[in-house]
Amino acid sequence: MKPTNHSNQMKPSITLVSTIFLACLIPATAEEKRHEKGTEKTIETTQNADGSVTRTETTFTPDSRGKIEKFFDSFKTHRHGLPPGWEGKIRVKEMPMAWRSERIKPGLVIQGNEREYLVAAPPELIKVLPEPTTGVRYYVAGSNVIAVDSNYRVVDSVQIPSIQFTDEKD
Repeated sequence: MKPTNHSNQMKPSITLVSTIFLACLIPATAEEKRHEKGTEKTIETTQNADGSVTRTETTFTPDSRGKIEKFFDSFKTHRHGLPPGWEGKIRVKEMPMAWRSERIKPGLVIQGNEREYLVAAPPELIKVLPEPTTGVRYYVAGSNVIAVDSNYRVVDSVQIPSIQFTDEKD
């Protein structure tokens, strides 16, 4: 009778258990695309390792992001890269510092004391953007165009490279 090597029989079981364990640690991500009121909206749902779920909605399609950047590109020779007449609307020294140079992350809630620094997106820009879903409004916040819901939660944002707040005399 030949002796049995049990360690070789255990290798497939250990490999299976290890694979299942690692799969549980890696967050699962699913993406769904829906069309709401003529606009494509992407909702990404991520199951986190701790069991919680994160939902990220995207309002701006790649096409609309390009249109936003193109709109502001036409003003890049103006002060800060903003449309004429906006100097009094954008209070550079008072707005949150991060709005000047960073993309505002979706999920952030704009606090009450920060809302006065939001500037309603101009009609010329709104007409090239997707029709917002119910309760969503478009604003310019520093160097970003943002979509916020009725609770001022940022649903999506686009940082505009041509908007610059670097002058010492801002």
